[in-house]
Amino acid sequence: MRYSINKADSGKDAKKVKQVKPDAIVKDGFNENISITNSQEKLQSIMTEKEGKELKFSAGNETNTEIRYAIIALKDWEQVAVRDNTDVLYTTVPPETRHLFDFNLPDVERENNFQLIAFPFPYEVNADNYESQQTFGSFRVVIQNKE
Repeated sequence: MRYSINKADSGKDAKKVKQVKPDAIVKDGFNENISITNSQEKLQSIMTEKEGKELKFSAGNETNTEIRYAIIALKDWEQVAVRDNTDVLYTTVPPETRHLFDFNLPDVERENNFQLIAFPFPYEVNADNYESQQTFGSFRVVIQNKE
């Protein structure tokens, strides 16, 4: 469960964030909250992949109202850039839709795990919105060194 820590600033903070436009928008009924895949057409989970590999992640919305997400990336439990030096990627997904974003797995010296975490309604956590109290995680991907 998530808790709002700055209720007084929540409205201002929500308006300050820079939304990132998706590389693709899909309406196919597969609207899982957050998923790492290698295909725009299928939400096939990736369990192991080489460093630097270009993949896609999908931020979905299976509800009938739009959802704003803040998405972060973790490599070996440390926060890293999601893509293009963006530490937190913000996107708003319309109802029954999913946004796809291209990204590259980070470089590693040895095998590391990698995971994306999506926070619905950042800066707007409240008791009246159950989804705002949740956090969604992708399956972990083991990143292998190219050598």
